[in-house]
Amino acid sequence: MALGTMFKKTCLWGHVLTYTLACGRPAEPARERASAPEQPAPSEAKEALPPAPTPEELAAEEARRAEAAAHRVVFADRIAFGYVLLLPGPPGPAPTREELQAIVRRMFAESVDDPEVALLLDLVATPPRADMSALHGPNQAVPKASDEQPLDPEAAARIWATTDLLGLEIDALPAAAVEPKLLADPELTRALEPEERASLPERTQLVMVRALYRNQNGVRGLRLLQALVRAVAADTGALVHDPDTLETFGPAAFAARRLQASLGNVADQVAVVPFIDPRQPEAVRLTTRGMRRFGSVDLELDGLTRDLPALQQATYFLHGMGLVMARLGEFDRSGFAVEAPEVIGLHYRDCVDAYGGQVALPRCSACPEEVDIHLVERPAEPHDPPGHVVARIVAPQAISGRSDYDHIAWIRAALDKVLGRPAS
Repeated sequence: MALGTMFKKTCLWGHVLTYTLACGRPAEPARERASAPEQPAPSEAKEALPPAPTPEELAAEEARRAEAAAHRVVFADRIAFGYVLLLPGPPGPAPTREELQAIVRRMFAESVDDPEVALLLDLVATPPRADMSALHGPNQAVPKASDEQPLDPEAAARIWATTDLLGLEIDALPAAAVEPKLLADPELTRALEPEERASLPERTQLVMVRALYRNQNGVRGLRLLQALVRAVAADTGALVHDPDTLETFGPAAFAARRLQASLGNVADQVAVVPFIDPRQPEAVRLTTRGMRRFGSVDLELDGLTRDLPALQQATYFLHGMGLVMARLGEFDRSGFAVEAPEVIGLHYRDCVDAYGGQVALPRCSACPEEVDIHLVERPAEPHDPPGHVVARIVAPQAISGRSDYDHIAWIRAALDKVLGRPAS
């Protein structure tokens, strides 16, 4: 007990007899002081604040956060995807919704009562709500607010009630919207017949038909969009340009590659493109284009040898992974974004199923036929699809996080486990 406190309490104990002499002040003020709460003794030195982080420490923390985020792959909760129709003649207005519906009725006259044809007619009549409008043009990242009213409010109500179909947009594009070099590339136009390729310079009327949908019901929104596009192409003779894979098709080739309800031909939807590997100039990498239509990131295998059988094996591997991702990315009806698991399994049968029985894949009866992989987002590169993430396929983090991880050796082993060593 502090000496001052003891003194005050002694003054109070004897205040009846001697308070004026002992304490030297009136009794009431002394009582008030005694009843006041004790104040803690002031600290002789204030606790020092932690030093502010240095720019180097802030940069290191930001790098750690970016590294952690790169290992989290999230699927899109809604997808905006479309095709560009290359029509003969000069630029003009886009077809109306009524005109597109008339084409659908003509092309599907024998099955117009089919539930999916009826749903397609409803979709054509329905613009997306203003807060869900897609992007304006194939390569622009500025959202376009739409105040277009539904052609048929009852049809729109039926579409929006599905939860996976969100509407359709129709836009007239300038002739320069598709770069001439893409239409002159023999690989990107390999599906065109000679007369179709010869007609390209005359096709300056461009129309974008874009659907908004979610990955549900076997990616039904994509299948309905493709049904509409093939109907218009067959009716008008339009060629079809895919702004994601950059390929151009004639009506017959596009119809043959349309997505099956079972997702059995994902390989027809996804292009696999070779690039130089910047990490290993003597190696090559393969990157998919087209996974956006499934709400998924695109995929990349790097560290590959420049050997055609090995690259074909890697293509089978990537298409199998494309099917796995399309299945994993199915929209969660609770509304939460779906995140890819940290470890994803790929099996030989996934690679087979991605081709829908159209291709006989090599098989190794003595191989495990399965492997676990992990995805990590890589920085964007100029040749990537605009505004779309590409993720590298690596070993699970328990392996790839080790200091002795040999990525090229792991890739080679992973391909061999699933498909066997390719014949040289």
